[in-house]
Parts: sequence; C-alpha cells; structure tokens
Amino acid sequence: MTVALHSPITFRAAVACSEALRALIRRSERSTAFTGACACACAFVLGSSCLSASAGQAQTQAQSIAVPGRGSPTVRPPRLEDSVVIDGVMDDRAWQGAARLTGFSQYQPVDQRPAVDSTEVRVVYTAQAIYFGIIATTADPSTVRATVSKRDNITNDDRVTIFLDTFNDRRRAYLFGANALGVQLDGVRTEGAMSAGSMFGGSVDLNPDFQFQTSGRRTSTGYVIEMKIPFRSIRFSSEKVQSWGIQVVRNIPSRSAEDTWTDAQRGASSFLAQSGTLAGIERVNRGVVKDVQPFVTGVSAGAVNGAGRFRQGPLKGDGGVNLRLGFPALAIDGTINPDFSQVEADAGLVTVNERFALFLPERRPFFLEGIELFATPNQLVYSRTIANPIAGVKLTGKTGRIGMALMSAVDEQRDHNDVVNIARVRSDYGSNSVAGVTITDRRGNGEANTVVAADTRHVFQKLYYVQAQFGNSFTSRAGSTATAPIWNAELDRTGRRWGFNFSTTGIGNEFESGAGFVPRVGYQQAHAFQRISFLGSEKSLFQNLSIFAGPTRLWRYGSYAKSAQIEGNEQVGTFITMRGGWGLSPSIQRDFVTVDPSVATGIFQRDGSGALVPWRPANRLSDLWSVSSSISTPVYQRVNASLSFTYGDVPIFVEGRAGTQRRVTGALTLRPTPGTRIDGTLTHTRLARAGGGEYARVLIPRVKAEYQPSRALFFRVVTLFRSDRVDATRNPLTLLQLLSSAGTPLTAGDRRSLRTDWLVQYEPTPGTTAFIGYGDSWGSNGSILNTDLLRQSDGLFVKVAWLFRR
Repeated sequence: MTVALHSPITFRAAVACSEALRALIRRSERSTAFTGACACACAFVLGSSCLSASAGQAQTQAQSIAVPGRGSPTVRPPRLEDSVVIDGVMDDRAWQGAARLTGFSQYQPVDQRPAVDSTEVRVVYTAQAIYFGIIATTADPSTVRATVSKRDNITNDDRVTIFLDTFNDRRRAYLFGANALGVQLDGVRTEGAMSAGSMFGGSVDLNPDFQFQTSGRRTSTGYVIEMKIPFRSIRFSSEKVQSWGIQVVRNIPSRSAEDTWTDAQRGASSFLAQSGTLAGIERVNRGVVKDVQPFVTGVSAGAVNGAGRFRQGPLKGDGGVNLRLGFPALAIDGTINPDFSQVEADAGLVTVNERFALFLPERRPFFLEGIELFATPNQLVYSRTIANPIAGVKLTGKTGRIGMALMSAVDEQRDHNDVVNIARVRSDYGSNSVAGVTITDRRGNGEANTVVAADTRHVFQKLYYVQAQFGNSFTSRAGSTATAPIWNAELDRTGRRWGFNFSTTGIGNEFESGAGFVPRVGYQQAHAFQRISFLGSEKSLFQNLSIFAGPTRLWRYGSYAKSAQIEGNEQVGTFITMRGGWGLSPSIQRDFVTVDPSVATGIFQRDGSGALVPWRPANRLSDLWSVSSSISTPVYQRVNASLSFTYGDVPIFVEGRAGTQRRVTGALTLRPTPGTRIDGTLTHTRLARAGGGEYARVLIPRVKAEYQPSRALFFRVVTLFRSDRVDATRNPLTLLQLLSSAGTPLTAGDRRSLRTDWLVQYEPTPGTTAFIGYGDSWGSNGSILNTDLLRQSDGLFVKVAWLFRR
C-alpha cells in the first residue's frame, strides 16, 4: 500500500484515516503475528501519510488566518514557487492560502475608529515578486469613483495604496497604489525634514515611477485589485531574511475618508512608525538591475524676429542616454545630455506684489531617484538649481542605519559651465530619529559657494520631536570670501486632540546656497502655534474641527529687540471636515511689516528743487487685518469643486502704503466619462489702494482637458490666459507718478498672454514612451492702450525613449 506524501487529503479525511488505523491495530492484536506485523506496517505508512496531510493543512490554515491591524501586528506571508496571474479576478489557488490583512480602522476624518467599509488585503510572494490581492467592499457600490487616467492622476478616485518600508526603519517607504480599474499610483513617502522635491516634510512625492503590474475591476460589492511588485523595482537590505514595514491606506473620496490597516493615530509624530511588519521574506532573487534608456528628441522653435515677423525654426534633432545600476541597497545613476523638456503650461502663480522667489517642485526623472535621501531642513538641496545639466552622476542608497546621497553635475550657463557637487549622509538612531550632514559645492566662472550643515530630528514618546540644524556658507567672489550661518531649532507635539509647534530659524546676512532654495537671508524668525481638535461622533455634522492659533515674528539678523522687528502676524485658522465629505477652513489674521527700502531700487522722485532723488517708501505698516475661507465639495461621480476667498489689508511694498486685497480662486473638475477629465481653475486678484483706486488686478483662467482611451494612450490640451494690470507707481502723499532713473514717469501697464499646449503620449511602461507636443504663446506689448494678442513663440517637440532592463 502506497500513499503519496502530498496527496490532497482533507483534514477531516485525515481524522477519519486516523480512526481507521486505530481500529485496524485493535484487530491486528487478535490475528497471527504475520498479519499483525503487516497491519502495523500498513498502519505506520498510512498514519505517517495522514499526519503529513494533517500538518500541511494545518499550516495552510495558519497562513490563512486573518490578521486585524490593531497595534502594529506582524504577518508572515507564504512563499510560492509559481507566479500569480494578475487579471483582477483573484481566482488563483494561491490566494486561498495567503496572509490576510483585515480589521481596518478609520484614519480620516476621525482616526482610530472601526472602518465603515470592509477591506481585506491578501499577501503572498515568490522568488521574484511580492503580490497583493485587495478586496474592497462597500454598502453602496455606486459610490465607487474610478477613471481611466494617466499614471498618478487618481487622487479623486477610490484607491488602495500599499506602503512598503523595505529597510524597516519607519522613516521612508515606497508606495504602490491603484484605483478600481487598475490605474497606477506610485512614489515615495518620507518622514521628517523638508524634501528636496517638495516644500513640506513628512510628505508624499508621486514623481518617481516604478515598474509594477496591476489589474482591477468593479464588482457588485465594491472592487477588486491584484498587484505584482517585482523585487527588481525596489531596494532593500542584504539580509537573508527580510522584515519590512507595511501600511495599507484605502481612500474613499465620496465621503473624504481614509482607512488604514493598523489603527494609526493622526496626532502621532510619524505615520510610518505606526505600520505593521511583513516578516520572514527569504530566498528572493533580485540581482543587479541594469537600466539603459536611450532617447532621441526633435525640436522646432518659432519666434518673432527683429523685424517683428514670426519665423519658424528648423527641426533640430538631439539624443542622450540615462544609465542605472541598481543593487539591492544602492543605486548608481548617470545621464549624458539629458532632456528635461516641459510640455505643459504651468498653473499660473500670482507674482504681483511678491518680494521673493517662488518654489517649483522637481519633476525631472534623473533627479527623482532617491530624492528623499537629499532632504534637509531649510531646503539646502534644491535640484532645480541645476537648470541645464550637460551630464551628471548620482549614488543613492542605504546600508544598515546609514543613508547616503551623492550627486555631481556639470550645469551649462550662458557663458560658462558650473560644476555642482552635493553630498548628504544621515544615520538613523533610536526608533524614529535621524541625524545627518549635508555638503553642497558650486564652482564656475571664478566663483565658488560651499555650504556645510549638520542636523538632527529626535523623536520621543511617540508624540514629540526636537529638530535642530546648524550650518555655514562660504562664498568666494572677486578675491574675497564671505561666510554666514544658518540655523534652526524646533519643538513639536503632534497629539490627537492637542498639539503645539515652537520654532526659530536664523539665516545670516551674507548666506548663499548655490545648490539650495533660500529665497531670503538676513533675518531671524520665530513662531509659536497651538492646536486643539474637536472630534465628533459618526452622526455629528462636524466630524473634525481643528483650530490653529499663534504669533509669528521676523527680526533683522543678530537681534531679537522690538526695534529690529521686520514683520509679523497673529492668526487663528480652522480646518473643518463635515459629514458627507464637505470641507471648510475659515481664518483671520493681523499683520505688520517694515518695508525694506530695497524694494524701490531704481525708482526716483523730484525734490523741491526739481532734482531726482531716490524714492523712500514708508517704513512701517501696522494693523493689517484680513480674513479668508475656503470650501470644498465631496468627490461626486462626475464632478467636484472648491472655492477660496481672501479679503483684507495688505502692504503695497513699492509705494509704502496699505492696500486692500480681494482674491477669489475656484476649481472645478468634470468627469463626463471614465476616460475624460476637464479641470478648470480661475484666479482673480484685485489690489486697491487704501485711499481708493485700483493698484493691480490679475486674472488667470486655466483649462486642462484630457482623454485617455487606454492606460497607455493619452491626449491632453492645456490653455492658460493671463492678464496682469498694474497702475502707475505713485507717491501716496502727492499722488504724483514716481520716475525712472531717466526721469520718465513709471506708467501703468496691462500685459496679457495666452499659451496653449497639446500633447499626445504613448507610454506602455515607465521609461518607455513616445510623445509629440506642440505649444504656442501669444502676448501683448504691455501697454495699457494696446492689449491685442500677437503671436510670440511656438515649439514643436517630439521624443522617443526606450528603457532596456536586465
């Protein structure tokens, strides 16, 4: 008698088999010795087989046990020999024995409550990839929002996102998400200091793209998603047995809600520190990833020539290559003659009455790999300062507790080349703390700028952190060297119902950062904010009401005396989430400002003798009150919208007087079909002098229409109109026009422009793409008497890129 070791015997059959063996043994005791021996041998063989089957079934049952996300549980997903078919059906037998993540909790609008809708995430892995099967159910499937859209453009859709902290350091995590139709979302989440690609810390950067596979479908009870993440698409330690942090977030836009697998608290100092753990991942086959991405481009630019006629330029071809070696924990990237062209009109920014540069996020592929490892307080690394790189190389990664990021590039300038080197090394310590050193150096045309800074972020008692930074810049120019400090200290409590943030920053008068974003120097700043939150019940009209209040002050660098104050404010702001997903945020603020005379550089007036003398605006403007509010709708099936309004006193810096500003901004998104989206925004700002009369007016309507017949094929058109009208600059006392250095009046202007961009793109996988784009710009001459739009420039851009991965 022979029984196969892996015979598919059920647990009940195994029990029945065991009982039959016992009966056989009892009968064998009354038979001959030979018969008894045969019976015993048969019993041994059959019993061993039954016990093996029973143990195997018990192991499968243990792997299939649901693991609720209370606390920070540990899950051991089973390892498979065969891959799973990703088709959105979840009928593979592998899912039956998968580890199951259940028991989700609400995260927004009120955290740590049982989730209203049920979510289950199943996990298995093979030597090449990790797989997730997601079953999202809802009481009303008609509320599920899903569109066929461009990658990462699903923030208004129902979706589930997996956060994988592959180094298990609770400081950084890959994120992989998909909506109900399988459209992908991916990026990196970092905790702590400011990111090199964003102005805010603890943020999500969706610009990095990774290769992974998803499929989704709507069901009668909600939706199902299958996801395959190859180990070659992510980085992790070289340990033989891996333990990764894991968090799962489900977004439900119809009621502005978020659910998480673990019962995460919104008031904690770290989101990733509240993750669970995937343990026991072993015998994975990643190897060394070798990426080669050659690309070719063609550009034809047209412009108005010196005779005032529009001339179209010839089509010029170019090419380059991006290279990458991806080891399990480190990556080396290189680029030669990179192309970072933009083919979309950026959303308009109101720059009238602005004194400092505006921040723009990084979107260029070469700089995005490992960008979170360059993150520092005070934005000492800002990769967009490398505006036109000829070539570059970068090393990013982590080994043990040490994270490193090194980058060198040659940046082409108008009449010379700059060499830029950036290095950041940081070390994890404690459960969620980090310390780092940053060095940046930029040299060219006989000038040099070096910045050296050290920083730390110490987290304690799960609710508090202390952050500190101290650095110095060294700038050599024209045979002399100037040095200046930069420093920061911050204490934060991020409790669920009550918190605070106390911060002070100082930047010396001659501080420069050739590789960072430091738009203002020569000041010291301090603020003290308090927050209190009121959480409503599930049936309350107000689900979450948070109030922020506190003062902010800026002083000239080197003094905290009242006489050294430059500007400041006191403000009270609220954020309200209402039942059903509506949002409100009213606030009130009082400001004062000391006007810097440098804002009037190059502006003159005549004195009593008729001589030209520099214009000196008033020194201080106080009691500038303003109120603002915004409202946002839930995400309905076909539409969602928002509206914000600001009204109050503001300084008109160049004239040294107070003014009254009224700004209205509206946004509307339409989804007439699952593959069609129309986004419209309108910004209108009017700035009037306190004594009467309009000083400036800005009008910026923008419309973006997208059509996506499939996940790979994409059509887009963006059009943006802008009208900036500014009155003649006047002396607030005499109302006379101020003058230029030539003695001519500074007259009023009305500059208008219109830009339209068209794009057709085919992108089957990240890194392999082909697109053609066309954009043209029209503008007026700036005269208030002639606002006709004339063609100024256009550009035709073609690009084809291939990603070869081995």
